[in-house]
Amino acid sequence: MSVWVRLSKLAMEWIDVDPLRIVGGMLGITYKVDPISESQARGRFVRICVEIDVTKPLKSTLNVEDRSIKVEYECLGLISFNCGRIGHSTEVCMEGKIEHIEEV
Repeated sequence: MSVWVRLSKLAMEWIDVDPLRIVGGMLGITYKVDPISESQARGRFVRICVEIDVTKPLKSTLNVEDRSIKVEYECLGLISFNCGRIGHSTEVCMEGKIEHIEEV
């Protein structure tokens, strides 16, 4: 699935097409870099379009050159970063929770 991703707290030297394609490659296949992001007009974040496998856990952060970069996925709806999957929120995620069944 192709999605737009916002990346926050990037170093200025990473705000260029080639470095952004490398960062996008850490998430999936990079298709497009938002031209406004490329021109550094966006300010707080940059946007890239990447193809991701939504059946695999999504990443909420990336580590690039000892920096933690926040990853925000646009228009995916509910995402649980407990398990990294879409379709439910972290609050109701059952990943790692043990259900106790009472015997009667």
